[in-house]
Amino acid sequence: MAAVSSSSLAQSGLNGGKPIITYNTYGPLPTIKTQTPPSFPGGEDKLNAFVLWQIEEAETSLKLGRKTWLTATLDGTGKVTELVPTYDSDPTLKKEVAEVVTSMPRWNPGTINGKGVETKFQFLLRR
Repeated sequence: MAAVSSSSLAQSGLNGGKPIITYNTYGPLPTIKTQTPPSFPGGEDKLNAFVLWQIEEAETSLKLGRKTWLTATLDGTGKVTELVPTYDSDPTLKKEVAEVVTSMPRWNPGTINGKGVETKFQFLLRR
């Protein structure tokens, strides 16, 4: 039986766990990738309340299920560019949810290495 140290085990992830080194004219640069997901101001409970309130204020009466999944697409500044039901194909629901985008405040954007990036955020709308 061979002895194996923890440092010799392969790690999963980017490049099979091997470090990625980027070079410039001065030599190697460390590559640090920090990521943060987007977030609604006030958290997911406030997001849920905001979307439900907007749908209830709509002109058409809409019956939502107890649980509805929505997918938000955000640009690098935190502006919601699209909001769609994830699994439901009801055209009335799609229309009403799309109209929520116009009144939605800016979110804290998703970032990679401190820069805002376009992201998709899926969340559960609970009644």
